[in-house]
Amino acid sequence: MSLEKFLENLDDPAVSLGNSDFIEISDLSPAELGVFARAWFHLSRDRKRAIIATMVELAEDSPELDFCTIFKMCLKDDDEWVLEKAIDGLWEYEDRSVLPGLLQVLKSDRGAEVRAAAASALGKFSLLAQEGNLLARDAADIQSSLMAALQDPDESLEVRRRSLEAVAPFNTPDIRDYVCWAYQSEDLRLKSSAIFAMGRTGEVSWLPMLLNELDSDEPSLRYETANACGDLGEEDFVPHLLGLLEDDDYQVQIAGLNALGKIGGPLAKRALLRCIKDGDASLEEAARNALENVEFLVDPMAFAADA
Repeated sequence: MSLEKFLENLDDPAVSLGNSDFIEISDLSPAELGVFARAWFHLSRDRKRAIIATMVELAEDSPELDFCTIFKMCLKDDDEWVLEKAIDGLWEYEDRSVLPGLLQVLKSDRGAEVRAAAASALGKFSLLAQEGNLLARDAADIQSSLMAALQDPDESLEVRRRSLEAVAPFNTPDIRDYVCWAYQSEDLRLKSSAIFAMGRTGEVSWLPMLLNELDSDEPSLRYETANACGDLGEEDFVPHLLGLLEDDDYQVQIAGLNALGKIGGPLAKRALLRCIKDGDASLEEAARNALENVEFLVDPMAFAADA
């Protein structure tokens, strides 16, 4: 099927597009995107929703398909459902060309849910900035925009907490103050975001607080704590994480395995091997993936040689 035929079928809601047809709109050139856009913005709301949902699903299942140019275009769509799907589709996209669109959404008067999604999507760029992989002016724009949302008392709680999570890698004194503010909140979602942010700051001084949360009655807090410990990467914390492998909550168990994989070390490796040998079959794949990460930390060149 040609691009022209795809667009012809796209415009006809009676035509059902097969998954294989979508290869025609993968990796569009600027000229092709212009042709696609003219067809896209005349579609009905339901047709656009169905098409972008399929694109997001296909992109997740088939890495060779690239719809990022379309997803970036959809950051200007009037339908917030489509806009949020576009942000989902750009989740792993790290090119700075997406930043203006995400920042515009965050600072717009759109609904809280889609602005919170934009804030979360900016979080990976905060990490890139701290790794020195982003222009200084981009980093400054991201930090100032996220902080403005976080500091606004009239802003939606969902937008504020997602902004806290996203801005945490900059790890300024103001950010640490807001982590404390969120951690002391009675709102479970806000406290979860604080724990997530602790890991993203790279600040090991949070570890005593995290140690307390490993025994929390709330599975969501234990889950976030395991992830935060993995992000901080302190090997001394491995013994405290071992109990999570026997947790009553499956997602907490997975988070514990992933944290051991990120931290590494002899004790983490032994625990993962034991989990593979004697543990629940449902955890075996996660344990094997975590063990592979431990072995990569020990000898990255072995993996390069295998490739």
